[in-house]
Amino acid sequence: MSIISKGIALLSMSAMLMFTACETVGGKGGNATLKVTPQHHGDNIDSCTIYIKYNVQDKPSTYDEQVKCVMENGKPVATFTNLNKGNYYVYGKGWDPGIEQEVEGGIPYTITEETTKEITVPVTETGH
Repeated sequence: MSIISKGIALLSMSAMLMFTACETVGGKGGNATLKVTPQHHGDNIDSCTIYIKYNVQDKPSTYDEQVKCVMENGKPVATFTNLNKGNYYVYGKGWDPGIEQEVEGGIPYTITEETTKEITVPVTETGH
């Protein structure tokens, strides 16, 4: 292999490493905060636990973290901090006192900026 070929190969490998090093994946270590409020038919559900799975867009069988909703500025909120930019699946499970039934549901969410984002997770009757 000539010196030029070696140089081109080295530059190509360096560029690939830089590209993959800059690629972020969902998980801990960043500066993003996600504030999640569960809703059933537009009504906030205060007795709910919110689960989050890092680096996925489909409903998983296990979750990386869970937070119980607490009242914040008059609405139930589960707060997840120190998140990276990337993909997440957010899932809520709780009790709707208005219909006296368990409710659950989830959505994929992508964090594109390391700021604080407020999102709503729709939940529906579980059928149990």
